[in-house]
Amino acid sequence: MLYLVALLCLVAGPANAATPGIASTLEDSSKVSPKEMAEGAAEMMAEIDAAVATVKKLIETAEEDKKKNEEAIKCLHGKLPQLVTIQEIAGKRITAMRTNLSSGDTGKAGTEYRQVAVLFSAAREALAAAHACVKGTAGESGKTSSTITGGEQAMEIDSEISVDIADVSTAY
Repeated sequence: MLYLVALLCLVAGPANAATPGIASTLEDSSKVSPKEMAEGAAEMMAEIDAAVATVKKLIETAEEDKKKNEEAIKCLHGKLPQLVTIQEIAGKRITAMRTNLSSGDTGKAGTEYRQVAVLFSAAREALAAAHACVKGTAGESGKTSSTITGGEQAMEIDSEISVDIADVSTAY
């Protein structure tokens, strides 16, 4: 339970801002009927399941590619466990929501529904990040780093990117 609370605290803020409609889902969940909660949760879970399947397919495709892009494969392998964890937690929250709905406790069911909505948003973000893994590393063949020059002072921003910053002086 503590893990779930920590996960929700980490993703709740960005999740609301990044996913259109999530704020209204969270705000209006007290007005949602039990039937709408069950249907909404099922739809969110189906999309989470599809996200996991999509990332697995992206990994499979990247590994089968003759020009294996190890960076993309590593990045995708980093996203899959996150999505699988979200999938497992969302499944447990939906089960708890259904249990609460069947016992007539719509307050607790609403809480579970809101948690599923936050997890759904986190899954969308993780899927977008997985797609960025593939797009971000699909540059020119053989080119794996970028260098910007034009000055005397060099600054390394990332291990793969070296940036030279020009000294700027102004005389008054």
